[in-house]
Amino acid sequence: MILLRKAVDRVTAFLTCTLMIVMVLIACWQVFTRFVLNSPSTVSEEFLRYALIWLTMLGSAYAYGKKKHLAVVFVARKIPEKYQIVVKLLVEAVVLVFIVVILLFGGTQAYQNAVGQVSSALGMPMQYLYLSLIVSGVLFLFYLILHVKEYFTKEEQIAE
Repeated sequence: MILLRKAVDRVTAFLTCTLMIVMVLIACWQVFTRFVLNSPSTVSEEFLRYALIWLTMLGSAYAYGKKKHLAVVFVARKIPEKYQIVVKLLVEAVVLVFIVVILLFGGTQAYQNAVGQVSSALGMPMQYLYLSLIVSGVLFLFYLILHVKEYFTKEEQIAE
């Protein structure tokens, strides 16, 4: 499981970093065409919009997997240590509901509704955009399973 996690982490980090580099280059091109050539590129503008969505979805799943996401922990730290596992599991349960309802179910619905639609400038099928919800949902679910497994293996180690 550790090797699988490392592989998923590396692929996700590579994709997000590569996408960020490509976005910076295309944004520079957009600025050049707008201010130097006086003819802004509509393709680059639309690409950047869609790439930002993909970057956000992949990056948020990666941050969640690394436990580097935004978290409010001052309440959890006030709870006695033996009950903190319950709080952590409740948080993971809320995340699970979000994953299933918003990312997987909602993403699937959005994907199905977008079939047959094409983006105006890129000519890209719109379901590729909504696929980001499903992909990030699967990544979130993968990391959630790993987090819950960690909580129980750490609890067993403490008990022994």
